[in-house]
Amino acid sequence: MSAARPSSRIVCVRSARLSKSRIIAGLQCPRRLWLSVHHPEFEVYAPDARGRFAAGVELGEVARGLYPGGALIGEGVPLSEALRQTTAALARPGDLTLYEATFRHADVLVRADVVQRRDGRVRLVEVKSSTRLKEHHLPDVAIQAWTIEGAGVPLGIVNVAVIDTDFVYRGDGDYGGLLKEIPVADQVRPLLAQVPGWVRGLEEVLAGALPVIATGAQCRRPFECPFLEWCETREGRRPRPAASGPPPLEPPDPALGVVDERAARYLAELPYPRYYLDFETVQFAVPVWAGTRPYQQMVFQWSLHAEREPGVLEHRAFLDTSGGPPSRAAAEALVEAAGTDGPIFVYHDFEKWRLLELAQMETDLAPALEGVMGRLVDLYRLTREHYEHPALHGSYSLKTVLPTVDPELDHALLEEVRDGLSAQAAFHEAVAPGTPAERRDELRAGLLEYCGLDTLALVRLAHRLEGRR
Repeated sequence: MSAARPSSRIVCVRSARLSKSRIIAGLQCPRRLWLSVHHPEFEVYAPDARGRFAAGVELGEVARGLYPGGALIGEGVPLSEALRQTTAALARPGDLTLYEATFRHADVLVRADVVQRRDGRVRLVEVKSSTRLKEHHLPDVAIQAWTIEGAGVPLGIVNVAVIDTDFVYRGDGDYGGLLKEIPVADQVRPLLAQVPGWVRGLEEVLAGALPVIATGAQCRRPFECPFLEWCETREGRRPRPAASGPPPLEPPDPALGVVDERAARYLAELPYPRYYLDFETVQFAVPVWAGTRPYQQMVFQWSLHAEREPGVLEHRAFLDTSGGPPSRAAAEALVEAAGTDGPIFVYHDFEKWRLLELAQMETDLAPALEGVMGRLVDLYRLTREHYEHPALHGSYSLKTVLPTVDPELDHALLEEVRDGLSAQAAFHEAVAPGTPAERRDELRAGLLEYCGLDTLALVRLAHRLEGRR
């Protein structure tokens, strides 16, 4: 039997107990649930999903410090023991706080982030790495509440804790104020009556054949399904990988690009030296550097190509993988490298906003950084208004435009780092204490190659818009 085409026969799944995450997967798409149980080897999580999981684990650990005095349930033990520990803890009189309390009802298992009992009243707190309450959080909490109450523990309070973006980390592990709780009991209660139907329906899905469901909007909402690539391949939407790798795709023909002459006239008036700038940033749900906020974009890398005269290029780069706060060093190095004269080409507003934030953080460098901001020239708007190519299909992202200008600079040809998300993943791995030196060097090389390609792409694009080859 081919490993790429799972059997659709009916199988016995009594051992495939439902959990909150499996029910949520089934509500998004029954086929996702079926595959997650019967063929988990087909799961492929994108870098942003892996980063989201890591952020959730880290936040869960920090959250325990914000609800102090509790007991962690089930660490390194079987689920049966976690259930026993939870039951025993709740049987003792008095107030308590439990982390990862484990409950079972109707063969559904859940583990709760925080369960507290105060004066005989039990409260459930589900911790989310989001910055606001989202619609998909409600069925998530409803499944937990239904299971907990079905296990004989009535809930008096049901809250979702989300990250407060106004929080500023003071350092030394002080995360007081990072989370804010939102009462959701009134929104969750109406959903409790639906949970038994969800459970019955999904048990039938698991006991049946592979569901026949076409890919669609549900594959990416609320998150991209880890089986999407498998499903699209099966539907013929993606080429099946060959043993020697994917078949080469025909690159777009740059000769088909059409440039409005107004772009060339505008660029011809700009003086030299000219600079081409790109930032790479990292963000943390739980801030790691004092003075920073949750999800604040922190510049850890930049690339700058300088064109002193037409076609004469120099390259400067900055990359900090020390694990310390990179902003100060990044700002100082950029101010020195960019000089005081000449246009600085960027693509869209990302660099402008990061420069503004750097100026707010490093106030003594603010005048110089504001001077850099005043020299920015947005190639995105110039390209969108004055460049056409049939391969763009209405998209003007740099990754889409670049192959139509210079196919040899296609980011898809890179090996280690190909986009901003994989750049963040590479940074996280590079600064991790356990990363071997050889692997760290590989990641640094990949980051430098990727970011340098971005600014070289800006050079090629500007030349194309100006009528140069």
